[in-house]
Amino acid sequence: MARTIDLEERKQFRVLLNPVRQDIIHLLRRAGRPMTANTVAEKMLLSPSAAQSHLNKLEELGVVELGVYTAPDGRQATYYRLADVEIRLCLGRKDGFQGEREALAAQLVDGTFRGVLHAASQCGEPEQQEDLQFLFGALHLKPEERAELLGLIDGYLRTHSVPEGGVEHWEYVLMAYRADEE
Repeated sequence: MARTIDLEERKQFRVLLNPVRQDIIHLLRRAGRPMTANTVAEKMLLSPSAAQSHLNKLEELGVVELGVYTAPDGRQATYYRLADVEIRLCLGRKDGFQGEREALAAQLVDGTFRGVLHAASQCGEPEQQEDLQFLFGALHLKPEERAELLGLIDGYLRTHSVPEGGVEHWEYVLMAYRADEE
């Protein structure tokens, strides 16, 4: 079961608003396996010390975890992997961090949207029908139906959040809000 990190402190926002750290999280999510700081550095075109520094910040926040692997010859290597956490933004909270929350939400949504645009530019129209999904509209739900829908979505996302062999990697952003009637 995922642990929840509530973003409530300035230092938490500083860690996650850094685009390089967002890219490291994305890299680890896509890889679906632990990586050494050197591997992260190579894939991100960073110096090993810069990668290590970013990974340390993410570990302090609790977004990544480290493990030590001992090879048969006795050499040890430290690996980093994504922790089983959910990060909660609470956009409507009335405190001094609303601007940071909005900036982080905008960066995350924009990153996924840029991924959609990149994918669209890489494939032809027939593939776009299968590989790109962009839906928008409105639902009309009773409170119990809303709760049921959110439960279904949450359960499905949790069930399919761990990479395994032979599956496709999909990035997503789901947004919904209760709109006031005019």
